[in-house]
Amino acid sequence: MTTLGTSPVPTIICPAWCSVTQSTHQRELRWEGRALHWSDARTGEGWEVRHTSATDADGHPIDTQPKVYVTSNGGLTLAGAEALALTLLATYEEASD
Repeated sequence: MTTLGTSPVPTIICPAWCSVTQSTHQRELRWEGRALHWSDARTGEGWEVRHTSATDADGHPIDTQPKVYVTSNGGLTLAGAEALALTLLATYEEASD
């Protein structure tokens, strides 16, 4: 018996830090041809930092570089700026592994 119109659902290989579900990655592959891996948000007083990378289903990078996203709600106190700087460094190190 032959079943038409079905194909195997790939299991996407994610980096250890990826917070995206397999079902979301499978939709991305079907629509965009890539899986976009997002880290968990690291937050502080008035800011958030996350990083991403894109791969094919086998985990091979398909974009040139991971990207770091910083969101801020305005100015930061000196202590908030220091915490952001330290978090950016930690995020950079995780993204470059």
